[in-house]
Amino acid sequence: MKSKRITFILISVFLLNVSGLFGNYAFKKKVKDVCKSYRISMNSSQLELEDDEVSLNMESGRNNFEMFMLVGFASAGQAIAHQKQMGLSNAYTPSTVRVIVEVPASKGNFNQFVAVCSSKMAISLADGGMDSSDFMQEVMKNMQIL
Repeated sequence: MKSKRITFILISVFLLNVSGLFGNYAFKKKVKDVCKSYRISMNSSQLELEDDEVSLNMESGRNNFEMFMLVGFASAGQAIAHQKQMGLSNAYTPSTVRVIVEVPASKGNFNQFVAVCSSKMAISLADGGMDSSDFMQEVMKNMQIL
């Protein structure tokens, strides 16, 4: 009798956690697919999904960090919009998006460009509601270089 109860509790806990994993998996897959369409490789380990913020860590070439920044925000915006469209109870919809782009400065040294925007702004970039140059001007106002 006790073993059945313990088994039932374990299965219940597992099923409750699995639904969250599928939401995160769908989010990460959407981000990776969008990046892939721009020929930017993205691994799941480069995405950090926190409670209210998604963080993308990318590594660019020396002269194209802005493209990586735009693709990072646009891919997160598309993933958030997709999660909202699905309307699932376990949808992952963070309020902010952080993109960190590592740019080679010299041999073995990197500068990190860190930018943050709201999910609404990222969705607007992704769906074409905001021009990329206007978006970059807004993001550059609070960009940090580490």
